[in-house]
Amino acid sequence: MVRHFLLTVGVPAEAGRLLGRFVSGNESDAPQITTAEDWHVGFEPGPGDNPDDVSRRKPDYCLNLGITWPGLVALGIKDRVPTLSFKSFGAFVAGAAERAKLVGDTGASDPQHWIGGFGAGGDHVLITLHAMSPSAMAAYSERLSALFVEGGAFREIWRADGMALMEVKDGEPVPTFKVHFGYTDGISMTTIRGGPERYPPDHQQPCEPWLFVLRDDAENYLMPEPRELGLNGSFAVFKMIKTDVVGFESFLRSNKDKIDPELLAAKICGRWRNGVPLALSPETDRPEGGIIPEQLNNFEYVNADGSGDSQGSALPCRRAHAPHQSAGQPVTGQGQPGGSNNTHRLIRRGLPYGPVYDPAQPHDGIERGLLGYFINSSIENQYEFVLGHWVNDSEFAGSVRLNPKSRDPMIGTQDPAESIFVIPQANGGAPIKITGFSSFVATRAAAYCFLPSITAMKFIANLK
Repeated sequence: MVRHFLLTVGVPAEAGRLLGRFVSGNESDAPQITTAEDWHVGFEPGPGDNPDDVSRRKPDYCLNLGITWPGLVALGIKDRVPTLSFKSFGAFVAGAAERAKLVGDTGASDPQHWIGGFGAGGDHVLITLHAMSPSAMAAYSERLSALFVEGGAFREIWRADGMALMEVKDGEPVPTFKVHFGYTDGISMTTIRGGPERYPPDHQQPCEPWLFVLRDDAENYLMPEPRELGLNGSFAVFKMIKTDVVGFESFLRSNKDKIDPELLAAKICGRWRNGVPLALSPETDRPEGGIIPEQLNNFEYVNADGSGDSQGSALPCRRAHAPHQSAGQPVTGQGQPGGSNNTHRLIRRGLPYGPVYDPAQPHDGIERGLLGYFINSSIENQYEFVLGHWVNDSEFAGSVRLNPKSRDPMIGTQDPAESIFVIPQANGGAPIKITGFSSFVATRAAAYCFLPSITAMKFIANLK
């Protein structure tokens, strides 16, 4: 479970002092920002680890902190650090509201509709608390709330909770990896070269660390200055995304005369709702013999020998699968056919909000959605590129000419008068054309955040 706190700076000196307490190492004084220390729980041993070591205890909470550009100004950093520069990071300085149109946040997703003060200038610091239990969430939230107001450091202006969707197994509720649309999520993980995590393999090359952590060896940006502030930091786009589950399920049923609703859901996502990829099982979500977990991401549109699904008859060219189109299917931003799409990849971390959708009571009036982060080192080249080009632009796949009005059917910004999703058919059959659908997601809040390193937080706290 997770709780996000949006804070506005009150007394800058007190706010800076509190940031220092969050990284002091004194747990009895204040909950501590989670560091990169390996928990050695749930992962294979990483580089330098002794595989015979006893697994360490996983903490009962995880605390993260992000600061917006207005937050850096409100903390007095801009005034007290003459060398402050985010030269390569104009999107961060401009902010999520100013850049909204570039990522399709228009109409219902326009910043004028955002809640909680997001985009209004007072959204300074975002504290994210993950917890393993309700009791831990309550205890650490109480401690944090007391710390925020101490000395007038911060004022809380918004908070929201998320929690893994639960299902009952053997009479006991257990958390799932599902989202409200019914799909299994968290299958495809971005692997970072040299990182301790060992995710199921796929055809993609591991990503360089500088794509997610600000480092001197980066190829496409200059380190923020001063170096003590920028080094080992990162950027994250926080989003609260409302999902129209009722509209999505109605859309699937309304096209049942053209295509089976569950097959349509699979064509839209690229996977059956249980996670089985269409590319490996185009006819059923339960292929004979099953698919081993190691194969769930091990597919390409076009294979090295030229075989495969270049026209998308099994798996329509969906924008979220751009990383899988590297062998023979050039896409926007790839650089060269057969090249890597890694420089645009993201790390997603989020949890649903709202209860599990009950199809027997579709119109319960309860909002459902997702709260989370898109983590990257370059908001422009990663988050904004993916949303602007791969999701909301028809000029996407080089060798397949998509309809000029087409956008990603699930997360794209749709106009019912123009929306279209074309599903190619095998053996030259006439494609199925789905039209007239609305957006199934809407942005309720967004913020472009700088995630300072532990060193950077101490630097901020010690400014005079």
